[in-house]
Amino acid sequence: MEDAQQLDEIEEIEEVPNLVTGLTGFLFGENFEGTNPLSGVHIQAAEDYSYSISDRYAMTGKKSARFELRSSDKLVANGTRTEMLLMNKSNSKEKWYSFAVYFPENGYSFDNKNELIAQWHQNAGSPSTSLRIINDQFYIRTLPTEKNSNWKNIYFGPVVRDTWTEFVFHIIHREDSKGLIEIWRNGEKVVEHYGPNNYDSEPLPNWKLGIYKASWNSSNTGVTKVIYMDNIRIGDAGVKVSDMVTGGVLNLADKMITDSKDIELIVVNADNESLHGTLHPGEIIYRKRLGSDKLSLYADVDSRIKSVNFKLYEMKGNTYELKLTTTDTSFPFLLFGDDGKGNYYFGNTILDKGKYKVVVSAYADKESVIQVGDKYESSFKIY
Repeated sequence: MEDAQQLDEIEEIEEVPNLVTGLTGFLFGENFEGTNPLSGVHIQAAEDYSYSISDRYAMTGKKSARFELRSSDKLVANGTRTEMLLMNKSNSKEKWYSFAVYFPENGYSFDNKNELIAQWHQNAGSPSTSLRIINDQFYIRTLPTEKNSNWKNIYFGPVVRDTWTEFVFHIIHREDSKGLIEIWRNGEKVVEHYGPNNYDSEPLPNWKLGIYKASWNSSNTGVTKVIYMDNIRIGDAGVKVSDMVTGGVLNLADKMITDSKDIELIVVNADNESLHGTLHPGEIIYRKRLGSDKLSLYADVDSRIKSVNFKLYEMKGNTYELKLTTTDTSFPFLLFGDDGKGNYYFGNTILDKGKYKVVVSAYADKESVIQVGDKYESSFKIY
């Protein structure tokens, strides 16, 4: 696997208490504004300057956490690091995580060796999933889709200095193809990856934030890294992306819809663009009755909806496998989209006979951040 130095990331994990917010669905929350931020949370830091509470920068409020790492720092837990360790306190494999990070122009130096600023760490060894930076580029590193292959690296944009960047992660921690990593950067979805992201036979991961740089374990480059972090949250499966964001994204709050109609799906004959009734769970769609092999699904949603996400799964053997994921940002909202002229089909996709499952989510904004109502899920067959 890539970067053998990462195999030296052996942790001395201590069982420490976690902070819990009073909000339903939240497991942890910290904005560094209290009298004793991160009380009870384990900090792995070697020097006096490694970790502190700062009033120089803050995304909201007046304070944030400051991390500083130098190549000359003493090792902590067998590594060059300044990190906070948030212990996992939930058995749920589905979780949400968010934090804001600030890279100061005068303090965050460029270099060409990767470092971690967030990692999901199980027992000893390399983290199963981590957020990394190399050459001023963000990437998520996780397990390969094929065993005995290299790490899966997904790059999604540059580091921007002297401004706050907020990340939201939706992770289903699994050892197989049903694992999921979704990432939003400043409210914009930048990653959606299905596949293993968790070691089997290992406990669910703890979450670590700060800076860890394995290449400095045995070298002194004279480089210094300084970052600030704010608004750290962990949520369970019951929260949504809109619960995890702050700052500018929360300016979308005026778009919140609490009284929307439920999502309905309608079968479409895409040859003549005619609607053929509501799709009911378990329904069989007969092509002869429809009058065409070319079909689509139309999401009948509240008139205030601005975007709809479709996930289509096809039964392969005894399990559903993801076949298509797409987001339509203009009416009418359709599984296969349209050409922008209000019709009911775009492209040439023909679904084979078989069993399918569709999951549909509606949003109050075109960025698909503010989810409205519950997801719609239904299985159906095509004959």
